[in-house]
Amino acid sequence: MKRNRIWRLRRAAFVLATFGGALLAGPLHAEDKKATGSPFDTIAKTKIFADRPEAKEFVRASRPPSEALGYLPTARTDPERPAPRTEAELKALEAELERGAAHNQASAGRRSAAKAAPSAHAQGTKADKTLAD
Repeated sequence: MKRNRIWRLRRAAFVLATFGGALLAGPLHAEDKKATGSPFDTIAKTKIFADRPEAKEFVRASRPPSEALGYLPTARTDPERPAPRTEAELKALEAELERGAAHNQASAGRRSAAKAAPSAHAQGTKADKTLAD
């Protein structure tokens, strides 16, 4: 029991010292800092990329010219698309599709006897013949 109480007191003293120090040190550092404005101003003033120095003469001499490198482009170019169809072309296409649909419906109705599905009676007799053997 006594040991637990000692640990609780030590923990409380540590927490008070930590947060108390942070609270006291906060205003001291705030006086030293300059007002920078909004976070957007800070981001706008920050240089993300370093200035790259010009290459030395011996480096430029050792590199092949950029035209001779023959790099392949990594970005795809859009293919040329056909021009939109006119009203007359759309009507002609619609008529062609309607003729094709009518042809398919007509040919579906006149199936030949060789392609017709066998009837159930014919299937039953084949099964009976195999069982009789």
